[in-house]
Amino acid sequence: MSQTPEETELASKKITSRLKRSRGQLDAVLRMMDEGKPCDDVLMQLSAVKSGIDKAMKLVIAQNIRKNTNCKDAAQLAELQRSLDLMLKTK
Repeated sequence: MSQTPEETELASKKITSRLKRSRGQLDAVLRMMDEGKPCDDVLMQLSAVKSGIDKAMKLVIAQNIRKNTNCKDAAQLAELQRSLDLMLKTK
């Protein structure tokens, strides 16, 4: 059982959305730097950018695993999904 085209498209949209959000946060960091904002504030935003990018990376890895894993039945697919969900929750 592989992913349907709809599932693949949805996963791609999630990844793209997360990356666009990170880009917006990074643009905000650059503005903060131009405005001379305090280091603590800049670092807080950079941490948010890093977290968003890390999450996007995990989503890309999970999507690749889903696309390239040939589960034989629904139980195997469900177990794979549980494992991927667990991976995505870790830091």
